[in-house]
Amino acid sequence: MSNSVVTESEHFVLQEVAPAAYAALGREGSPTFSNAGIVDLGDQTLVFDAFELPEAGQELAAAAQALTGRPATYLINSHSHWDHWGGNQAFAPAVPIIAPAGTRAEMPASSNWVQRLKRDPQQLAQSIAQTRARLETEEDERWRPSLAQTIVRQEHMLAALDAQIFCYPDLTFDHKLTFHGRKRLAELVVVAPAHTVCDAYLLLAAEGIAFIGDLGFFQCQPFMAFCDVAAWQAWLAEAERWPVETFVPGHGPVGSRTDLALQREYLRIVDEMVVQAVADGLSLDETLTLPLSPPYDAWLQGGMGRWEANVTTLYERATGDQG
Repeated sequence: MSNSVVTESEHFVLQEVAPAAYAALGREGSPTFSNAGIVDLGDQTLVFDAFELPEAGQELAAAAQALTGRPATYLINSHSHWDHWGGNQAFAPAVPIIAPAGTRAEMPASSNWVQRLKRDPQQLAQSIAQTRARLETEEDERWRPSLAQTIVRQEHMLAALDAQIFCYPDLTFDHKLTFHGRKRLAELVVVAPAHTVCDAYLLLAAEGIAFIGDLGFFQCQPFMAFCDVAAWQAWLAEAERWPVETFVPGHGPVGSRTDLALQREYLRIVDEMVVQAVADGLSLDETLTLPLSPPYDAWLQGGMGRWEANVTTLYERATGDQG
C-alpha cells in the first residue's frame, strides 16, 4: 500500500491507497465539498461518488480516464446527500449510475433544496449577502472560518445552478453487488440505516481497503441531522473489527480503524450530552454552548454549522419536538 499522492488537481488531491485504487480528497473551498474514489478493476473503472457540482465531477471523470486508460465504466452514488452526487451530470448519460434502491428513492426529496434554489437563485444570492454581513460582525473565532467556507460553497453553487441537471441512478440494488474484474474484485454493500436511511460502501477485501462515503467523517465532525445514532455507532464498531487497514471517508483524510473509533465516540458523547441537557432542563441555546473535550473541541473550528445542526437535531429528538 503506497498511500502516496499521485497528483494534485485544482479541486482535489489524488492519493493512491493501493495499486490502481485512488482516494480523491476534495480541496477546501473547491466545488467538491466531499471525497470520492477511483478503482481500476483491470477491465472496468469504478468511480465512487461524484462530488457536489459538475465542474468538480468533470475533473474527476477526466482523472479516472487518465489513471485507468478508459472512461468510467460505472459511477456509484453512496447515499442521497447532494454533496456526493451533484456532479453526476459529468458522467451521465454515457456512464451508468448505480446506487442502493433506498438511496435512489431518497434522492428527489434530499435535493429539494437545490431544486428550489435553481427555480429562484435570488434566494441563494440573498443567503450569501446575509452570511457576509454576519461574518463582518461575528466575534466567535470558531464561527468565522465556518461562515467563510459557507460563502465560498454558496458562491460555487450559485455559479453552477443555471446549468445544473439532476441525474438520478439508472441501476439499483438491495443488499450487495459484486464487481468481478480481471485484476480485482469489489463489493458494494448496503448499510441501512446509519448516516442516512440508506448508505453504501465499496470494499476491496483483498487489499484491506474500504471506500465508506459519509459513514466516515475523519478529523472533523460527522453530520448527524438525518442519522440513526445507535445504528451508526453499531456499524462503526463492526467496521473496527474488519481486517481492513485503510478507510476512505466521505469527508476528511484517509484513515484507519482509529478514526472510526474516534468518530463513534463523538457520536456517543454528543448524543449523551444532549439527552442529559434536556433532562437538566437546558434550552437549545444553552445546549449549543456546552463544551467538547479534546480532540473533539478542535473539530468545532470551521465546523460550527455541523455542530449547530447536530445538537439541534438531537435536542428536537430528545424533546419530541421535530417540526
